[in-house]
Amino acid sequence: MSSPLNPLTKGQQEFCTWTGIFGVLIASATLIQHMVFMIPNILTYLMILPYLFIIFSFTMLAAQKVAASVLLIISTVFALLIAVLLILSGAFSPVVVILLIYSIVVTSYLYLENIQEKLRRKQALQRAEEDLWKGKI
Repeated sequence: MSSPLNPLTKGQQEFCTWTGIFGVLIASATLIQHMVFMIPNILTYLMILPYLFIIFSFTMLAAQKVAASVLLIISTVFALLIAVLLILSGAFSPVVVILLIYSIVVTSYLYLENIQEKLRRKQALQRAEEDLWKGKI
């Protein structure tokens, strides 16, 4: 069931929350791995920024924000670039591959189930509600 101000079903809300939380955990694990095992140079320090962006993207999904769908597409590209960089450098990390696959699956599911459209509708309904009550209280 969905409320008048939230067109997402309970299952879709839980999907956003839990996949966002697990995405943050996986991305945090890859960031910690990267910081522990990296060889200090400018490229490895620059690779920290995409990890932080991926963590932010999954946080936005857990918070059910509209921007999450676009941020997750960018995050998936970042995860792919990180995986390619690691493979080209001769390293292999199962956690990075898991992050890449997880990002692809979550982003695909978001668009297949049209959740991003419902998030947009939710934001529009909340803005309309705020505008309705503005100045009355």
